[in-house]
Amino acid sequence: MEIGNQLCRGFARAGSITPEEYKAASPDKISKFGIHIDSPMNDDHHESTIGIIESQVPGINASEAVITSVDSTGGIFVKVARNPVGSEEKQTFKMRLPFPREAKDRKDVKEI
Repeated sequence: MEIGNQLCRGFARAGSITPEEYKAASPDKISKFGIHIDSPMNDDHHESTIGIIESQVPGINASEAVITSVDSTGGIFVKVARNPVGSEEKQTFKMRLPFPREAKDRKDVKEI
């Protein structure tokens, strides 16, 4: 099954998944306990999250980073804020920090 990405606004249906594929799908193994990963990271390891972002995008100069979700295939989804060099306006955007491979369970997320 191949699933593409589409941007939806309002009420819409994205992709072309058949009812049979939808019924056969199973919930993401990691997202069901993602809150137990992102809450401690946001509360206690804020600087580590910024460090992860900096290692993936050198020079981004993030001032804030809040993990919004975690899943097995996409990795970590983060809301990032930064003040670009030469600008006084703060930029806020979301980014995805992919895992190098699919995470199989909670312990695997820590090892990745």
